[in-house]
Amino acid sequence: MATGTVRTYYPGHGYGYIKPDDGGPELTVYYDSIVDAPEHVLADGQRVEYDATVQEFREVAEHVRAVE
Repeated sequence: MATGTVRTYYPGHGYGYIKPDDGGPELTVYYDSIVDAPEHVLADGQRVEYDATVQEFREVAEHVRAVE
């Protein structure tokens, strides 16, 4: 799994962006890809791990979990 930091998450819209630690392009994260988080919400600046996939010509984070 890759790791990164949540740059911005919009709980009212159900999506946000993750900045990867490896310096690659930002990934979009959707609420239904967040596991082990109350109400499927992430906090800005939160450290996460995820699997990166491509959906509709953009990189998306799936199986997103908070890193302690």
